[in-house]
Amino acid sequence: MPRFFKQSIYAVFYLAVAGLIGYGIYSLLIQPAPTCFDNRQNQGEEGVDCGGPCASCELQKLKPIQAGVEIFGIGDSTNAVLNFSNPNITYGAQSFTYTLNFYGAAREKIFSLTKTSFIYPAEAKKVVIEPNLKIDFSKIVGTPEIIISAPTYKSAEEYSEPKTQFRQVKTEISGSIATITGILANRESFKISRAGIGAVTAQKATGKLAGASKTVLFDIRPFEERAFKIIIPLNAIVRLNELETAVFAEVSK
Repeated sequence: MPRFFKQSIYAVFYLAVAGLIGYGIYSLLIQPAPTCFDNRQNQGEEGVDCGGPCASCELQKLKPIQAGVEIFGIGDSTNAVLNFSNPNITYGAQSFTYTLNFYGAAREKIFSLTKTSFIYPAEAKKVVIEPNLKIDFSKIVGTPEIIISAPTYKSAEEYSEPKTQFRQVKTEISGSIATITGILANRESFKISRAGIGAVTAQKATGKLAGASKTVLFDIRPFEERAFKIIIPLNAIVRLNELETAVFAEVSK
């Protein structure tokens, strides 16, 4: 075999060996380890960055939590009534963060509020009341912005809404104050650690919100019935027959 061809074969062989060694060093020392965020299906995942060692692929298909807000003023403060709904039947959010931004005439942010909440699978109307916000209602322009972030999802098998029932709910009015009383019944065989109870009043003729407030009950025993009372300042003096009241429970185990 001519010397030139022998040298060519040796050169190709040594280049191949060097390439294999280089690739091995790169794979062991330089190449980043597979993760659940590298946009690759490279570690036994069911899909790209999901399933197997990563989060369930079903989580990638979840629809976002929906939200709306109504606001009204009482004196020099503002009250906000937020509505959340979860379009996902098989997953709830054990925790999520909501930010409420208020804007003025020049579209500048004049007030902001950030809190956490939760929502159960397929929960269609979760009401959260934020009363007595220290912002002049007359300075707010437009509808406040709601931003939802950082949801922590749990499957319906792990995270379901405890069964409760309202009984004997009654509204009384004295001047510009409404008093809501009633009973919240725990219909479960386990203790409810916390139950936030909100009440919203509105004028029947117009549907406009007249007042809203809330209270909290703790450690409601299995099958216990617990009385509650909520005092609501109203933004107008109205008769009882001109007002309608709705109560809501925000219950966690």
